[in-house]
Amino acid sequence: MIFNDLNLKSNDIKFILVVLIISSLLVAHYIQFTESIGIYCSDVFVYLLNALYYSGANINSTSTIYLYPLISFITSLLFDLGFKSELSIYLVTGVFAILGNIGFYLLLRTRFNEVLSLTGTIMYATFALNLAWLANGTLDIPAVAVTIWCVFISYMAIKLNPKYYIIAMPLFVICLFTRYTAGLILPVLILYYVYEKGFKITPEDKPYIIKGILYSIGLFVVVLIILTIMSNFELPLIHETAIRVEGKRGMTVNQAYNPDMKYYFTNFPEFISASKTTFVNSTPLLENSTIISWITLGLLAIGTILGGMKLRIKRNKESIGAAIAFLISIATFTHVSSIVTIIITFVGLYLIGKDSKHKEYLAMLGWILSFYIFFTYFNIRVNRYIIPAIPPIIYFIMLSIELIHEKITINKNIIPLVLIIMFVIQGFAFTSTYEDIPNFKGPEEISNYIIQNNPDYENQSIGVYNLRPYSWYLQTDVEGIPTSNITYIDQSNVTYYISNKELSNLTNYTQVKNIDDLYLYEKNK
Repeated sequence: MIFNDLNLKSNDIKFILVVLIISSLLVAHYIQFTESIGIYCSDVFVYLLNALYYSGANINSTSTIYLYPLISFITSLLFDLGFKSELSIYLVTGVFAILGNIGFYLLLRTRFNEVLSLTGTIMYATFALNLAWLANGTLDIPAVAVTIWCVFISYMAIKLNPKYYIIAMPLFVICLFTRYTAGLILPVLILYYVYEKGFKITPEDKPYIIKGILYSIGLFVVVLIILTIMSNFELPLIHETAIRVEGKRGMTVNQAYNPDMKYYFTNFPEFISASKTTFVNSTPLLENSTIISWITLGLLAIGTILGGMKLRIKRNKESIGAAIAFLISIATFTHVSSIVTIIITFVGLYLIGKDSKHKEYLAMLGWILSFYIFFTYFNIRVNRYIIPAIPPIIYFIMLSIELIHEKITINKNIIPLVLIIMFVIQGFAFTSTYEDIPNFKGPEEISNYIIQNNPDYENQSIGVYNLRPYSWYLQTDVEGIPTSNITYIDQSNVTYYISNKELSNLTNYTQVKNIDDLYLYEKNK
């Protein structure tokens, strides 16, 4: 049905197959890489423990079960089949990445030819930032994958067939439950609908929109009830949402605290391509942008200039109103909630675009701005947070290539082919850029030592400096005790204590194992 409505050509099947093959090989490569170095984002342990809870074993997950349930729930299905390991969540997040790449090809095909659509998809799949978080159990790429499909199906509903609203609206709810910040795509969808249909729901759209809303509400309520029950009727989600809407900007005690508001902008060249990747606070830090970055940014700059030369903005009350809205957005940024800034910005986009021939471009710009404003406003900055803005940026890169082809008489396959070759090579070579990789397998190794040397460990108390990894590897209740509280540790009744620094003042415990910077202490008998 989608292929018929899009009028795709026979070549599209071949190009989608290319996307599928390259994506699958990439996912397999990065799963193998992650398995070799271990889990480096502690959030993954939360999702694994939540998956255990969905499978029937609640290990310190009551307070976190509300977090992004979709991936954990699907992972739990693999657990139920007997695949109770980290590999399950790698596979689930990897499959979502593959589906996202296919969806992005289809989304690009609504505007570009097969070659440019393939080029953009390969670039999206192999941006350095995406590779750093590919198929490793984190949710950013799966969330963008679902977002891409939501945007694509919504486009189909608005432009081609209103029956797609029945899919698009529940898909938006699925976006939310993949990662709640994926909901920032909503103003983009609303803007595009208003661009195309106005503020009134058309009679042909109405029955399908009503059905879509009812299905969405039903899905949302069912999931929310389940999460509420599993969290013992304490759902921090509502409180956290309220904090973001109120304009709270993040605590300075968070290890990812970063007051640099230019962070995502100044580091963007490295997000495209980097020759060095190191770890800072267990986060892959991309360094030393390569020639690939500057070729890509050069194409984007040329396209922006050519597009600006073609763009004609009429001086009327709408354009003046839009300019005022944008100025207010800039003036109030960081002084009010990011949500308020986004709303004002989208008012400006509507005013400048409602009579424009470039509505789709402005909607794509809105996609970038919605996520960029939100994450730039928040002082907890991690490079992966900006991944949702990459698809529309690539859209503009493809548009730039198209504009260059209009001005310069060259074979239209040369630039796409060069980009495809460069980015495919980067995709498979990127793991070689990692330097000074810490021993992320240390928690697993020290947990295995306890399991192998004490068959009765599940019936004994174990204290740890960090609940997340050891709750997963030991799969039993452990007690979180700060390493700094030496007196409490020494006077406690825990059989073992795992520390991330050597403790020299313990009298009732003896160090029995040391793995890099991890130390295992056993209570003296």
